[in-house]
Amino acid sequence: MRNTYDDWRQDVPVDQMPLDEDAVFMCLDELVYSDSGKQMFGVHDGPASIGITGEIGLLEIEGPEVYLSLSGNFWHTRSHVLGRAAMYLNARIPEIMHVSVSDPDILNDFEEVIDEDTGEIIEVIDRKSPDFNGDRETMTYQGIDPDMRGPFVSAISGEFKIIPS
Repeated sequence: MRNTYDDWRQDVPVDQMPLDEDAVFMCLDELVYSDSGKQMFGVHDGPASIGITGEIGLLEIEGPEVYLSLSGNFWHTRSHVLGRAAMYLNARIPEIMHVSVSDPDILNDFEEVIDEDTGEIIEVIDRKSPDFNGDRETMTYQGIDPDMRGPFVSAISGEFKIIPS
């Protein structure tokens, strides 16, 4: 079922709204429950079944700046998820001057756990969901940006193919 986000992705004009919390929550819901969101967020059965647990939320609004939260594991890079949200929020709410996260480390796809005494890295936590079928690694190896396709081949249009190695 298509929604306003899906229409916007197809270059259909969408209504604009004033900047307030309700409008941001509504736009984030439109993103999460869109066809694209059904590949990115863990609230859907398909993504959840392959380890995608990613969520996006509103942290705060400071004047014309919107700060979002990202949690869980995403198949896409975290910066790609934020970028999709930022573009859509800006299209629907033109008052927004900047969309970001409160801490730039939130955008890292890996989290380093550092020993407080020695300062050495003791663990690296992968914030990406598992590469359940090897596509992400294969696309990266072939110089293809995995974020442009997503984890599910059925969601693509056109003649996009991974060349088997």
